Amino acid sequence: MKYFEKLPLIFDETKLTDALQEVIGIAPWPDQVLNADKKYHQICLTKREAQEAPQCFYEGTGGVYRTMVDGQEVLRQQELDERDYCTFIPEINHTYFREVYDTLREFVGQKYDGALGRVRLIKSKPRTCLSWHRDPEPRLHVPIITNIGAKMIIENEVKHLPVGRAWYTNTIYYHSQFNGGEEDRVHLVTSITRRESFWTMG
Repeated sequence: MKYFEKLPLIFDETKLTDALQEVIGIAPWPDQVLNADKKYHQICLTKREAQEAPQCFYEGTGGVYRTMVDGQEVLRQQELDERDYCTFIPEINHTYFREVYDTLREFVGQKYDGALGRVRLIKSKPRTCLSWHRDPEPRLHVPIITNIGAKMIIENEVKHLPVGRAWYTNTIYYHSQFNGGEEDRVHLVTSITRRESFWTMG
């Protein structure tokens, strides 16, 4: 289980897609309201305590990661503390995502002695990929919409993550994902935070 672990958490596929439609009815994808050319879009399901809707659905995107430039590791940083995003956005409490959030939060506390960081919906458009990078903490993924051409790569291991199953992904290692299919890929993604960092920023 160095890079991927299939977790004993399975969520209802229909309820996931219904909840997705409910959320984007309240907070549309950024490509519909901000930048139509962007290939990678996020909607936050959790927020900092003082934030208000609708800005809170979009404020907690980006973050800290490391990537390789000309053979050297480079820190890319946006001021953001995952632990600040601990409030589920009240406007979507009625959706199935609230149940998913509560289940993941309890599981992470018991299995990893940790807490959830940001919880986001992340959409990758067809025939796109991410940079080769690593994160400060591992992530949990719950695929909502996917296709056989959508894969996640951590170091030298490649996985297709099917809809509904929760996966632990050890993204403190170098990783990427690509959507080689003809439809959007949408995952619910959250980080696992602890009092001690998973890796030293240095």
